[in-house]
Amino acid sequence: MAGRLEGKVAIVTGAGQGIGAAIAVGYAREGAKVIITGRTPSKLEEVAALIAGDGGTVIPMGTLAGDRAQAAETVERALSEWGRVDALVNNAHSFTDSLPLEDPQMEANCMVDFQSAFFGSLQLMQLCFPHMREQGSGSIINMGSSYGIRCEPGFLAYAASKEAIRALTKTAAREWGKHKIRVNTILPSALSPKAVWYLEESQTYDLELSKVALGRFGAPEDIAPTAIFLASDESSFVTGQTIGVEGGATML
Repeated sequence: MAGRLEGKVAIVTGAGQGIGAAIAVGYAREGAKVIITGRTPSKLEEVAALIAGDGGTVIPMGTLAGDRAQAAETVERALSEWGRVDALVNNAHSFTDSLPLEDPQMEANCMVDFQSAFFGSLQLMQLCFPHMREQGSGSIINMGSSYGIRCEPGFLAYAASKEAIRALTKTAAREWGKHKIRVNTILPSALSPKAVWYLEESQTYDLELSKVALGRFGAPEDIAPTAIFLASDESSFVTGQTIGVEGGATML
C-alpha cells in the first residue's frame, strides 16, 4: 500500500536531531522525498543514513536558519532534483540563554531568536510560495511553543519569536488559502536534546511534568504523526490552526 505522502517532496529544517529528525524520518517512511537541513552536517548525515537505510530518498544540506541565500539554495535543490515542493516544515530555531526582561542582553537575544525562527520561517515560506501556487497545493507547518502562550519568566526572546510565528501562520493561511496552500502551527513538547539539557540545568523536571495532563513528557516520535497528517491530503480542510502536541500542558 502506498504511503500517505507518496509522490510528495518535503523540506524539513532543523532536522539533525530531535523533533526535526523524527519528522523527516516519518515523512520518508510515508513515501516523501525529503531535504533535511541544519547547521551540523555530521548530525544530518546520521539522519540521512537512517532514512536511506529504510529505503527512503533524502538529501542533507548544511544551512543556517535565517540566511536567505542558503534558504534559496535549499528550495532550488528540491526543484532541480524533484521539480516541486509539497510540504515545508519550519522547525529550526537558534536558542538563547534565559534572561530577565531588564537584562541589557535581551535585545540581542531577541534578534537571534527572531532571525533564526521567525525570519528563517518567513524566508522559506516566501521562497516556496510561487512554486506551491503554481502547483495549486502545498502544506506549511510552522513550530510554535506553549512558552509563547504561557510567557514563562526569562523566556521573552523565545516566547516572542514563537508567537510571531503563530501570527505568520495565520496571516499566510488567510492570504494563501485561495491558492490551496495550507499553513498550520504545531506546539510541540518533546524530550529533545535541548529540552533535556534545560530541564536538568534548571532543575525543573518535576515542576514541568506536573503541568502535563497525560503525566509524561513526549518523545520526538510523538510529534511526527501530527506533522505527517498536516502534510498529507487527509488535512486538506485544515489551515490557520494551532495544534498542541504536548500532552495537554496547554489547552487552547
